Formats: sequence, structure tokens, C-alpha cells
Amino acid sequence: MKTSRIIFHIDMNAFFASCEISENPELKGKPVVIAHDDPFQRSIIVSPSYEARKYGIKAPMRVKEAFELCKNIVVVEPDYELYVSYSRKFYHYLLTITKNVQMASIDEAFLDVTDLNCDYVELAKKMQTELYEKYNLPSSIGIAPNKFLAKMASDMKKPMGITILRKREIDKLLWPLKVSDMIGVGKKTAPKLNAIGIKTIGDLANFKNKELLVKTVGEQSAKYLVELANGIDDSIVDSEIHEDFQSVSNAHTFIDIEYDIKEIKRIIKLISGSLSNSLEKNNYKAKTIGLRVRDINNYTITKSKSIEEGISNEYEIYDILEDLFDDYCDADIGIRYVCGYCQRTFKAKEVKQRQLSLFDDLNEIEKEEELKKILSNVNKRFGKDTIKKGYYSFSEKDKKGE
Repeated sequence: MKTSRIIFHIDMNAFFASCEISENPELKGKPVVIAHDDPFQRSIIVSPSYEARKYGIKAPMRVKEAFELCKNIVVVEPDYELYVSYSRKFYHYLLTITKNVQMASIDEAFLDVTDLNCDYVELAKKMQTELYEKYNLPSSIGIAPNKFLAKMASDMKKPMGITILRKREIDKLLWPLKVSDMIGVGKKTAPKLNAIGIKTIGDLANFKNKELLVKTVGEQSAKYLVELANGIDDSIVDSEIHEDFQSVSNAHTFIDIEYDIKEIKRIIKLISGSLSNSLEKNNYKAKTIGLRVRDINNYTITKSKSIEEGISNEYEIYDILEDLFDDYCDADIGIRYVCGYCQRTFKAKEVKQRQLSLFDDLNEIEKEEELKKILSNVNKRFGKDTIKKGYYSFSEKDKKGE
């Protein structure tokens, strides 16, 4: 008989702001926002404290807009080295609870605590208390029989919440949520689902027109998303995530300040291809994909996203970098530098079939696999590198029809 697992997902609340408050107790209780201190207040907020969020302030919002909501906000310059140091403290603390720890990003982790055989709610309370007392870091914890439900549960009560989500309760606690709130449904997938009448997670779980769903998101994605919506997730807590910390990056500095979003994204596509090549030639995958952008005023925005299973495919890398750019950057100000990077890399194991991640936006996966097969067959028949994946950019002459 299969034993039910007990999985924790722990998420640090307002992590960057909490780190700054921990270092500077005078900030406690104040509406703190982490952003570059631009005299024109045009910079983007990357993390607001919960005191700031009470005023409706959130990321990504311009500092100017935040001041309109609360004139007393305190703007603190980002210190990413500080946040990494606190993330390490967080990780090493979790290892005192169990060795079955998988970091999902700089401020969140999964723990498989099944074998501890304890009062799991009391354990969650203990962890919350000790992390706050040791490091002044507030957290929320989800407890569930799998990673997907644990992740969804941890988002339900913030800050300092503990939520238990059992499979028998998903109709009451999970299904009423918007489908866009579901892990695995990204910004590109949600509108497609909405367009065919899927507004909530419950709508997805009980959607009867399977053919329409497959046509909308693809066969593999449809099956996977419906399973998640029904609380089914067999992925394991992977404690080997910290085995390799190598990283790769590629950057481009524009000769002149660039305002054309199409040109900026063309460069990001080229960077994606370069990152993919660096990973794939060494048989590596990356679990963190990040974007660093510097504007005309030399203010730098750095944002990243974590992927559960790791990726190396250029299209997947570009999708993430494009989303990060759209969410946090403004070409109207003028961009002088962009950098894409991959971190938390690891040697890819030989697998016959791609493992889907509950963090993936599951678009176009089947088409992508078919393209890989076609390219592989062509190159086998006519020689290596006969045809490659790439991106075409129209020149000014092309645009004018010359």
C-alpha cells in the first residue's frame, strides 16, 4: 500500500524587505519598498514590506505610484548579496529539520517530512517561530500530500500563515480560485483557458470538452494541468538541487540607448540561444533563469524565476526572459544593457521523456518536441548543423519592402 507523503512548502514573506528590516531594525513597522532610489521616482519596486502592501503597493509598481498611495514609504536600495546570504541561512536552518530539502527559489523550499512521524502542525509552528526569532524572517507554510498542493496552500495565508490542504478539501479550498492563480498556468496560458470558459481551477478540473482543451494547450499539457487541478502530483522533493552552483550568462550593451522593444527582445532571443548552447554542449540544465537590465540612468533591475525540473531549451529560456522583461522593465525610459543568466545548474540525467514541472507554463510542448525531431533527422541525413534553430530579424530594408 502506497504511503501518503507529508510535504511542506515554506515561503519567506516579503523576503527582500524582511532581510533589510532584519539588518536595520529601525525599518520595522515602516512601509518599506526595495527599489533603486531614482530622484525621478521612475524605478520599479521589486519587494514591498507588508506594511507597504496595506496601502495597495505591490511589485512591479513604480516608486512614483507608490508615493501617491503612501507618502511615507521608505525606499531601500536592493542588496542582492545580502539576500543570498540570508537564503543560505534559511537553507541551512531547514537542513536541521530534515535532509529532504529542495530549494525552489531564493526564498522558498519544499521539505518531505513524512519520516519524522511528529505533530506536523506543531513542527510548522516551531519552524516559523525559530526562523523569525533567529533571523527576523516571517514565513508561510503549506502542508499537503504533494508538492503542488503544498505550494498552493502556502499562498493561502500570508504573512505567517499555516495551511493544511488535503485532497478531500480541494473542492472547497482550491477549486474556487482563479485558474490564473494555479501553479503551472502562466500568463500566456491563462487567457487561452479563459477564452474557452475555464475561469477557475474547478472549471479546469471538471472540464468536459477534452478535445477543445487539447486543441487549446496541447495534449500533454492538457493532461498535466487537469491532474494538477485535481490535486494529483507525483513529483518528488529533490534534495540534490544544491549539488552544483555553476552559472552561465550572456550580456549585450547597446551602442546607443535603445527604446525599440522589438529590438530589445530580438537581443534577448539571441542571448537565450547563447545560454542554451552553453548549457546543452556541456549537458547541463538550469533551475534559475534571470534577467538583468540597466536603463539610461544606470539603474539596474535584476529578476529571476525558478523552474522545478531545470531547463536548457532556448525557447523555454526566452519565454521566461521575455516575461521578466514585460513584468519589470520599461523600454520607454531607454535601455542601455541587458543580461540573461542561468544559475543552479546541474548535470542533466539521461531521460527518455521530458519531465514536466509544476512551475512550468505548459505551452506548445508537443510542437517543440516535434521540431526537435525534425531538426535531428535533417542533420543526421545531411550532416551536422545543416539546419539550426534560430530567430529572424527584419532589417529596415525588409520593413520598407526594399
